[in-house]
Amino acid sequence: MIKVDLNVDLRKIPSLTFPELKEYYEALFNIPTTSTRKEYYVWRITNKLQEMRFGGLDNKTRRMLENMEIKELSEHKMVAGIELVKKYKGATYKVRVVNGGFMMDGEVYKSLGAVARTITGRKISGQAFFGV
Repeated sequence: MIKVDLNVDLRKIPSLTFPELKEYYEALFNIPTTSTRKEYYVWRITNKLQEMRFGGLDNKTRRMLENMEIKELSEHKMVAGIELVKKYKGATYKVRVVNGGFMMDGEVYKSLGAVARTITGRKISGQAFFGV
Protein backbone atom coordinates (compact mmCIF):
# COMPACT_ATOMS: atom_id res chain seq x y z
CA MET A 1 0.00 0.00 0.00
CA ILE A 2 1.33 3.42 -0.99
CA LYS A 3 1.70 5.99 1.79
CA VAL A 4 0.35 9.37 0.73
CA ASP A 5 3.10 12.00 0.79
CA LEU A 6 1.81 15.57 0.65
CA ASN A 7 5.27 16.81 -0.29
CA VAL A 8 5.62 14.65 -3.39
CA ASP A 9 6.75 16.56 -6.48
CA LEU A 10 3.52 16.87 -8.50
CA ARG A 11 5.53 16.83 -11.73
CA LYS A 12 6.43 13.19 -11.00
CA ILE A 13 2.81 11.99 -10.77
CA PRO A 14 2.32 11.65 -14.57
CA SER A 15 5.36 9.38 -14.79
CA LEU A 16 3.86 6.80 -12.41
CA THR A 17 2.66 3.56 -13.97
CA PHE A 18 -1.05 2.92 -14.28
CA PRO A 19 -1.12 0.41 -11.39
CA GLU A 20 0.86 2.86 -9.21
CA LEU A 21 -1.60 5.67 -10.04
CA LYS A 22 -4.57 3.50 -9.22
CA GLU A 23 -3.04 2.45 -5.91
CA TYR A 24 -2.11 6.07 -5.07
CA TYR A 25 -5.66 7.17 -5.92
CA GLU A 26 -7.24 4.52 -3.70
CA ALA A 27 -4.90 5.42 -0.82
CA LEU A 28 -5.61 9.13 -1.24
CA PHE A 29 -9.39 8.96 -1.67
CA ASN A 30 -9.97 5.82 0.37
CA ILE A 31 -12.33 4.43 -2.26
CA PRO A 32 -11.84 2.02 -5.15
CA THR A 33 -12.35 3.18 -8.72
CA THR A 34 -12.87 1.52 -12.07
CA SER A 35 -11.55 4.24 -14.36
CA THR A 36 -9.33 3.02 -17.19
CA ARG A 37 -7.86 6.41 -18.11
CA LYS A 38 -4.43 7.38 -16.79
CA GLU A 39 -5.25 11.08 -17.30
CA TYR A 40 -8.19 10.74 -14.87
CA TYR A 41 -5.91 9.51 -12.10
CA VAL A 42 -3.22 12.11 -12.75
CA TRP A 43 -5.74 14.95 -12.70
CA ARG A 44 -7.60 13.75 -9.59
CA ILE A 45 -4.44 12.94 -7.62
CA THR A 46 -2.62 16.19 -8.37
CA ASN A 47 -5.72 18.29 -7.66
CA LYS A 48 -6.42 16.48 -4.39
CA LEU A 49 -2.80 16.90 -3.25
CA GLN A 50 -2.91 20.62 -4.04
CA GLU A 51 -6.19 20.93 -2.15
CA MET A 52 -4.70 19.14 0.86
CA ARG A 53 -1.57 21.33 0.75
CA PHE A 54 -3.16 24.71 0.22
CA GLY A 55 -6.77 24.23 1.29
CA GLY A 56 -9.94 23.82 -0.71
CA LEU A 57 -12.60 26.30 -1.69
CA ASP A 58 -13.95 28.66 0.93
CA ASN A 59 -17.49 27.95 2.16
CA LYS A 60 -19.08 30.84 0.26
CA THR A 61 -17.63 29.69 -3.09
CA ARG A 62 -18.49 26.05 -2.38
CA ARG A 63 -22.15 26.95 -1.59
CA MET A 64 -22.38 29.10 -4.73
CA LEU A 65 -21.11 26.24 -6.92
CA GLU A 66 -23.37 23.69 -5.23
CA ASN A 67 -26.43 25.90 -5.78
CA MET A 68 -25.79 26.69 -9.44
CA GLU A 69 -28.27 25.19 -11.81
CA ILE A 70 -26.96 23.04 -14.64
CA LYS A 71 -29.13 25.10 -17.00
CA GLU A 72 -27.08 28.19 -16.15
CA LEU A 73 -23.88 26.41 -17.11
CA SER A 74 -25.10 25.11 -20.45
CA GLU A 75 -27.20 28.06 -21.55
CA HIS A 76 -25.71 29.92 -24.50
CA LYS A 77 -26.22 33.66 -24.62
CA MET A 78 -26.38 34.86 -28.21
CA VAL A 79 -26.28 38.54 -28.98
CA ALA A 80 -28.59 40.02 -31.61
CA GLY A 81 -26.81 40.36 -34.93
CA ILE A 82 -24.88 37.09 -34.82
CA GLU A 83 -25.33 35.02 -37.97
CA LEU A 84 -25.31 31.24 -37.87
CA VAL A 85 -24.55 29.35 -41.08
CA LYS A 86 -25.38 25.68 -41.56
CA LYS A 87 -24.90 23.45 -44.58
CA TYR A 88 -27.47 20.67 -44.70
CA LYS A 89 -28.11 18.24 -47.54
CA GLY A 90 -26.33 20.44 -50.06
CA ALA A 91 -28.12 23.68 -49.10
CA THR A 92 -26.71 26.54 -47.03
CA TYR A 93 -28.96 28.09 -44.39
CA LYS A 94 -28.29 31.47 -42.75
CA VAL A 95 -29.97 32.36 -39.48
CA ARG A 96 -29.59 35.74 -37.80
CA VAL A 97 -30.09 36.19 -34.08
CA VAL A 98 -32.63 38.98 -33.53
CA ASN A 99 -34.32 40.39 -30.44
CA GLY A 100 -36.93 37.84 -29.48
CA GLY A 101 -35.76 34.98 -31.66
CA PHE A 102 -34.04 33.84 -34.82
CA MET A 103 -34.66 35.05 -38.37
CA MET A 104 -34.35 32.88 -41.44
CA ASP A 105 -35.61 33.89 -44.89
CA GLY A 106 -37.47 36.86 -43.41
CA GLU A 107 -39.41 34.76 -40.89
CA VAL A 108 -38.79 35.04 -37.13
CA TYR A 109 -38.77 31.85 -35.04
CA LYS A 110 -38.99 31.79 -31.25
CA SER A 111 -36.31 29.14 -30.83
CA LEU A 112 -33.33 27.70 -32.63
CA GLY A 113 -35.06 24.34 -32.39
CA ALA A 114 -37.96 25.68 -34.44
CA VAL A 115 -35.52 26.79 -37.15
CA ALA A 116 -33.81 23.38 -37.14
CA ARG A 117 -37.22 21.66 -37.35
CA THR A 118 -38.13 23.77 -40.40
CA ILE A 119 -34.86 22.87 -42.10
CA THR A 120 -34.83 19.14 -41.30
CA GLY A 121 -38.54 18.41 -41.14
CA ARG A 122 -38.15 16.71 -37.78
CA LYS A 123 -37.88 17.68 -34.14
CA ILE A 124 -34.23 18.26 -33.28
CA SER A 125 -32.17 20.28 -30.83
CA GLY A 126 -31.37 23.62 -32.44
CA GLN A 127 -28.19 24.01 -30.42
CA ALA A 128 -26.99 20.56 -31.49
CA PHE A 129 -27.98 21.12 -35.13
CA PHE A 130 -26.16 24.45 -35.39
CA GLY A 131 -23.30 23.38 -33.11
CA VAL A 132 -23.69 26.13 -30.52
